[in-house]
Amino acid sequence: MEHLFLTDTIARCLEIFATWSFIAYLVLQIMHSRYMWYVYIPSCIAAALNFFDSATWAFASLNIYYVVMGVVGIVSWRRDSGKLDGSQESGKGAIPLNRLDAKTFAISLAMAAAGIPALFFLLRALDDPNPFLDAFTTTLSVIGTWWLTKSYIQQWWIWIVADVFAIWMNVNLGNGWFVFQFAMCILSSFVGLWNWNRNGKYVS
Repeated sequence: MEHLFLTDTIARCLEIFATWSFIAYLVLQIMHSRYMWYVYIPSCIAAALNFFDSATWAFASLNIYYVVMGVVGIVSWRRDSGKLDGSQESGKGAIPLNRLDAKTFAISLAMAAAGIPALFFLLRALDDPNPFLDAFTTTLSVIGTWWLTKSYIQQWWIWIVADVFAIWMNVNLGNGWFVFQFAMCILSSFVGLWNWNRNGKYVS
């Protein structure tokens, strides 16, 4: 793989750090632990540097978006935990969830319908090595992260689909550690879906 500004050794170290810190984040996400955001943010910074270095522009920018949404998630999850603590349904291990409303779903569908083709043509013009995969994965990941900060249980299904395409893209890029990372993401999504269904309590 060609590098824009990193050496091969530094790029590989960032990839390994991003992968293992992201796996730690996944474990915390399954448990709906607010501490996951503090692991998530540095992991995404490392991933962003790696993808910028390989000219995978949308996925690199996506990881910057993840950093911002990590801060939003800290605030949002703290607020929802406070709601659960004050409710009669609060219990040990309970996960505060919000119901996905029709308006949010419609906006998300419009984002996907408009965002994927628009991003595809932009990335192709920028000589992105995988414009469709980058556009598809990035758009779904933007929506999935938004739903995650809102604690919608349906976010797990978005990640399953997005991660399949992320594996495909990273196979093309030769990023073996990221292939492993996204395979773990798919596995954790099924575990997380089970855990959130089992222990989730709706606060709105």
